[in-house]
Amino acid sequence: MKGFFREGSPIIGLEINENKIDLLLDTGFNGHIMLSQRLIDKIRLEQIGVSDYITASGEERETRIFRAKMNFLGEEIEVPVLSTEGDFSLAGMELFHNCRILIEKSNDILELTKIRVSLD
Repeated sequence: MKGFFREGSPIIGLEINENKIDLLLDTGFNGHIMLSQRLIDKIRLEQIGVSDYITASGEERETRIFRAKMNFLGEEIEVPVLSTEGDFSLAGMELFHNCRILIEKSNDILELTKIRVSLD
């Protein structure tokens, strides 16, 4: 999977519940996906719970959790999505648990590849 840079930030395009969405690849976000509540309402995700999380500025917040289906590196998966009142979309490190991420901003390269996990 190839991404791109927007205003210097690494962006990947993912299909979430059959909607193409550009997300910031955020190495500081430990979850799977975070979307604005406005976008969640638009693509009609199903709420499955609530949770607390800590923002980048260290504030504790409560948020709603939704379920989304997505095609990720050729595999249909289901992931939890956190909501935010902000107007941004994040892809976090839990989504990339079994991936190699290559970022070469100076050469305009952003690539994600799935790594094979050996059960030996």
